[in-house]
Amino acid sequence: MKQTATQPTFTTLKRTWLTLALSLLAATLTACITPPTPDPLPPDTTTPENSSGNQTGSAEPDINDLIRRNDTAGLQALFRGRDLVNTAGVDGNYPLHSAVLQGSAQTVELLLVMGAQPDPLDAVGRTPLRLALDKSDVAISSLLARRQVSLFVPDSSGVTPLDIAIARNLSANILLAQNINTVNAAGQSVLHVAVERMSLSTVRVVLGLQPSLNALDAEGKTALDTAFLYPNNPASAAIAEQLVLQNASSSFDDFTYFIRAVRDTNHARVRFTDGASVLHEAVRFDHRGYLQFFLDRAVPVDTRDAGGGTALHTAMRLGQLEAAAILVAAHADANALDSNGNAPLHLALASPAAEQAARLLIAAGADPSIKDRGGNTAPHLAVQRGYAPELLQLFLDHAVPVDSTNAEGDSALLLAVRNNRANLVEPLIRAGASVFLKNSRGQSALGLAFTAGADNLRILMTHANREARDERGDTPYHFAMNIEARPESILLLAELGFNPSIRNNDGDTALHLATRYNQRAQGEALLQVHADPFVLNTASASPLALALNRTPPLAWFFTPTIMTLADSAGNGPLHYAALAGLPDGIGFLVGMGAVVDAKNNDGRTPLMTALRNDSVAAVRALMALGASVTSRDASGSTPLHLAVHWAAMQSLRTLLEISGTANPRDFTGKTPLRDAIDRSDLAMVTVLLDNQADIFARDVNGETALHAAARNADARLLAKLLETVELPDVRDDAGVTPLLRAAYSENSRAAALLVAKGGSIHARDAAGESPLSFAIKRSDTLLQALLTPHSIARADSSGHSVLRVAIDLRAGLGIIELLLAKGAPLDDRDAQGISPLHVAVITANWPLVSLLAAAGADPFMRDVQGRSPASIALTGGANAITNLFGKTPDIHDPQGDTALHYAAATGLDRAAATLLELGANPLLVNVAGETAYAVARRRGHQTLVDLLAPFNPPSE
Repeated sequence: MKQTATQPTFTTLKRTWLTLALSLLAATLTACITPPTPDPLPPDTTTPENSSGNQTGSAEPDINDLIRRNDTAGLQALFRGRDLVNTAGVDGNYPLHSAVLQGSAQTVELLLVMGAQPDPLDAVGRTPLRLALDKSDVAISSLLARRQVSLFVPDSSGVTPLDIAIARNLSANILLAQNINTVNAAGQSVLHVAVERMSLSTVRVVLGLQPSLNALDAEGKTALDTAFLYPNNPASAAIAEQLVLQNASSSFDDFTYFIRAVRDTNHARVRFTDGASVLHEAVRFDHRGYLQFFLDRAVPVDTRDAGGGTALHTAMRLGQLEAAAILVAAHADANALDSNGNAPLHLALASPAAEQAARLLIAAGADPSIKDRGGNTAPHLAVQRGYAPELLQLFLDHAVPVDSTNAEGDSALLLAVRNNRANLVEPLIRAGASVFLKNSRGQSALGLAFTAGADNLRILMTHANREARDERGDTPYHFAMNIEARPESILLLAELGFNPSIRNNDGDTALHLATRYNQRAQGEALLQVHADPFVLNTASASPLALALNRTPPLAWFFTPTIMTLADSAGNGPLHYAALAGLPDGIGFLVGMGAVVDAKNNDGRTPLMTALRNDSVAAVRALMALGASVTSRDASGSTPLHLAVHWAAMQSLRTLLEISGTANPRDFTGKTPLRDAIDRSDLAMVTVLLDNQADIFARDVNGETALHAAARNADARLLAKLLETVELPDVRDDAGVTPLLRAAYSENSRAAALLVAKGGSIHARDAAGESPLSFAIKRSDTLLQALLTPHSIARADSSGHSVLRVAIDLRAGLGIIELLLAKGAPLDDRDAQGISPLHVAVITANWPLVSLLAAAGADPFMRDVQGRSPASIALTGGANAITNLFGKTPDIHDPQGDTALHYAAATGLDRAAATLLELGANPLLVNVAGETAYAVARRRGHQTLVDLLAPFNPPSE
């Protein structure tokens, strides 16, 4: 077929390719063999040029010129019989290196064809293949690999081309069936190296070329053995998996579990000795990479062995902290319990790396309060093994119950004291550990410390809560009493700031116990540290009283200091003896110099104090020793007043019997009777009245016992007083009577009693208020209590009746109706002759006018000025007339005159017209026989005559 000008022939293409290749080769060789250009010399004209244009002598041929002229014959001649292709340049690079550096695969191939050695080394020991891989030149790398270049030639730093290929993930480009089983100087095959470099991708490439899987290196290791040399690298497990799946063998027994698991394919199902899973085995052999491998393949992290333990249990037991960290990161249950009841934390605390393991587990959520089979929590174990306080504090900082007890009832604090772990006591105490908690043998940390001596007690109690108590409320002092501790222990507690006077649940202080059981040594120590001898327990007994109540009294207790001592209220020993009702003790103390009438801060003597518990024996003993019955306390109260105040009935009778008076007054003027009423004590009132108590004795405000009883809700008190009273209207300084006081207190029962006794409902105080006026304004119930047939008929000093008082106060119609219903006089007039109806008409209170008129009030009754309600209404207009006479228009006075007669007589024609409209009868005649018409004619009131004429007979 004929070639066109634009379609080059095969010969032309071949020539072109060869020309280009030679050009590149020339450039390459020039770079390799041409030395640095010296400074130029003058041309030597004496040296003739040969026919080829080259200088004679030793001058090298111009390779570039040969390539430019496409002188293939010259090029072939140039290399024929020469070693230039395998000669290194001054920089150490061989032509093949230079071709690789220039990235020319064609030149590389040509050089190889021309006899270039495939593995020359440059100045740093790198082969051309190494340079190609460094440049990631896939084409040249593959070309060289096919020429069976070595994969294992190391450079000066020991790095081989295979190393670079693996590192750059170029293995697939240089590994071939013909080089896959080659080995390095150590006898390692490509597979060994790929495994050693932990390159899973390279291993897969190698396995795809069907290498010798079980070839041994110089040390006799297979490739799988090599993988197993790196158990902590997760890539090792992935590579080993690939090898095992290809039936590679290994001589390492520690990895038998792994091989079985891979061949089984269900990793979670495989079990080994004692039910161990692959996770347990990986931890047991410390194969951390393999552990991660199985976790990544969804083997449950909390898979349990036959003993119920998880892999985390195994890690803690063996102290494999790095494996534990992997499991924790996979969310292993830090609180899982094995069949022995152990959590991982329990096992960790038995390992050499306990502190690090514990911190790891706590950070993962381990609960330090979980107990092992022996009931021990993490703090128990930390104390038992004597770990540092920092580890114990780690547990305490995570809300562990500090007083948790183990199977023997021991708390961590008790263990610390028993085992002399002084450095662990403080963190436990600061966390609130109880020094009182007892184990099953009755031992407590406090008891052990007391027994061990002052130094141990100091260690335990230095940081203890100064208010610490056990379940009975006992303090360390009580504990010391119970075990009869050495006195110096008591002194030490005081030195450390413990209060010796705190009471337990029974109210007892340690000093109560010392006096109750006569523990002299301990008691004297307590007194030495100022234990309070006056504190009362729930039975109201003080240590002092207990000391006095013994027979004989405890002399060791009553030191000179005690005899002069007083409590915060100023009460001395004699006051307490009186309070306790101890007549023998009173005599004992007075015999030792106690002052019989000594006063406390309130001015009260022992006699007064004895009244608090109504101790007649103490009262008699004190009075026999000369105690004053008239002495007053700071408020002016005498023993009689205080007997009433404390309801000391028997003592009151004794005092009345001996003193002979019932009416002493305090600084407010009140008598014992008055106090008894204020306390609503009827029995006391009765006794005092029986002993001539003065009912009318006044206090500083002028009030009497009657006033006090009037406001008291217990009406029996007032009734008792009224039994001996004729007139109860005694007034206080404000003019208030007992009845008004009852009204002010809205005490209806008392008011009724006083009204029945004759108390005035009209008696006014200085403010003008009376019982009646107050009741009208305040309470219907109170008002009804005031109204009796006798009281309702009485008027006040101005002649105002009950009804008038109510009207003047503008009481509602309901009150008026109530008063009328109770029988209030309707027409009572005051000194001016004014009746209630007068007031109603004058004030134009028409509803009231209507109510009173309907009730029968007399409209014609005249006052001192001659005015009647009728006359006022007739001149007041139609509204007044209608409300007064609307229902009784024909009502008449005693002379028979009706309202119409009055209108006719006074010429009130409009009033007459209104009355006629209301139905007044114009024909009614008075006693004189006159009609209204007749009266009008007689009086000459023509308008009225004309108005009334039509209603009269023609004869008139």
